[in-house]
Amino acid sequence: MDKEGRIIEAAQKLFLRHGFRKVTMSDIAEAAKLSRPSVYAVFANKVAVIEGLAARHQAENEAQTAKRLKRLTSLEARLNCLFELWIIQPFASVIDYEYGHELMASAESEAPLAISRMYTSFESHVAELLRPHLGSQSTLSAEELARILMLASKGLKASSNSLPELQRLCHSLIQMALAVVEKD
Repeated sequence: MDKEGRIIEAAQKLFLRHGFRKVTMSDIAEAAKLSRPSVYAVFANKVAVIEGLAARHQAENEAQTAKRLKRLTSLEARLNCLFELWIIQPFASVIDYEYGHELMASAESEAPLAISRMYTSFESHVAELLRPHLGSQSTLSAEELARILMLASKGLKASSNSLPELQRLCHSLIQMALAVVEKD
């Protein structure tokens, strides 16, 4: 694993165990088994680390999206795949940790552009899936419906207390989107 990957992996474990605010760059360097100057050569501060963590997750999600969507044909299966990759799995990876919610909130407040890029990618993928199913006479455009789904997902992710709750609510969002598509 490269230096950046080691730092991000070590930081994520520390953030989940101790919380974003309590972890220092020295803690990250020690956990990554690197010197502080080596860590600072890659990331200027903790915010840059969390931005790197978000960028890494986005790149992984993009790769998995391209790989998995090829195998699916129905709109429902494809929407389920996007919600699973972009909304449910990230939540599932942190929710069982004491500082999981704090890490999600810190990422949102400390690295808003990185988090916004992730949600924008999700929204773009959803719009791309919906576009062929919504005609020009539709009450909502694919972009409008994708925006609504992204914003709702974001709110559900921030307010859900358990993985089953988030899964159930995301499933409901997908069913609502399918109902809009079938109506048109």
